[in-house]
Amino acid sequence: MQAIVLGLVIVLVGGWNGRADAHEGHDDSKHVLNVEQDNMKKIAKSLGVQCTHCHIEKRANGKPDFEAPSHFKHTAIHMKLDLVDKLKMKDGSELICATCHNGAHQFLPRDVSKAEPSALVASGMSRREIIQKMQIFRKALDVKCDFCHVRGEDGRLDPAQPTKHKLMAKYMIDNFTSKLVTKDGKEVTCGTCHPGKAEFLPRHMAEGGEGEGEGGAE
Repeated sequence: MQAIVLGLVIVLVGGWNGRADAHEGHDDSKHVLNVEQDNMKKIAKSLGVQCTHCHIEKRANGKPDFEAPSHFKHTAIHMKLDLVDKLKMKDGSELICATCHNGAHQFLPRDVSKAEPSALVASGMSRREIIQKMQIFRKALDVKCDFCHVRGEDGRLDPAQPTKHKLMAKYMIDNFTSKLVTKDGKEVTCGTCHPGKAEFLPRHMAEGGEGEGEGGAE
């Protein structure tokens, strides 16, 4: 899933190790993506960004330092190696940046101002089935129920009330788990991308785990 963040993406020695400082001492000799200018422009267009979105550092002459590490470049590496190279659409088509980003580097819904209350009970699922499903989500992200749900005045969870994380979860279910499979045809679940972490991208680790709670996307 996903397609990806702009950048001159360069493979790390031994691959990404999940640390925010993993870019130190990386090997620039091998590239994960085709780094020709035309391809970089396609990636930039897919995300709706400029080159400096990933290439933050500048050389003495003021031009971007394409070899310098950045957390967005490492996010791109993670997405390419762990998502794009391992997943595909159910119809067999490949994953590219535009598949998920479609011209926006941040594409997951966040605005709850116009969201309507909703609950899985409306789908006809039994309470037992709903709880089992929620437990799968909770374990995949290693979070508690109130990560997505708010509590009412009585202190009990109000699962119908819209929240940012509920909107994100529904979007991911509708567009990722229901439309993607692994390269060998296996089902994609929350745990496929979230390895026991709500925030798993390198940029989240660089921010001390205080990102938007988006997981595999911006």
